[in-house]
Amino acid sequence: ISPFLHMTSAQWFETQHVQPRPQGCNTAMGAINKYSKRCKALNTFLHESFSSVATTCQTSIIACKNGHENCHQSQKPVSLTTCKLTSGRYPDCRYKEKQLVAPYIVACEPPQKEDSGKLQLVPVHLDKVL
Repeated sequence: ISPFLHMTSAQWFETQHVQPRPQGCNTAMGAINKYSKRCKALNTFLHESFSSVATTCQTSIIACKNGHENCHQSQKPVSLTTCKLTSGRYPDCRYKEKQLVAPYIVACEPPQKEDSGKLQLVPVHLDKVL
């Protein structure tokens, strides 16, 4: 859920999880942490375009970890980076990164009116990396 009124859930998902070209965790997490003014403990970046992640919303519906029935699994493994907080206090957060190639599961919802494009469903939550 986006804690920021000026971003839709899909835009906040994109900010937190979509990173077509890998960057280091310390740099990439700085952009996320500045919104909440704290060091996020764990985050995953999918090295895919937003439109590529959004196509995952067209796969079969599966149950999410919270029991909601709006999750979808990627059709193939993708390159991703997990960033785990090791030390520091905002704004000096330090992360350990791990590169993986793995399928993922996202929760999708109909776009909000501020979301551009013609998509019927957009990713709003990264539920799990398999």
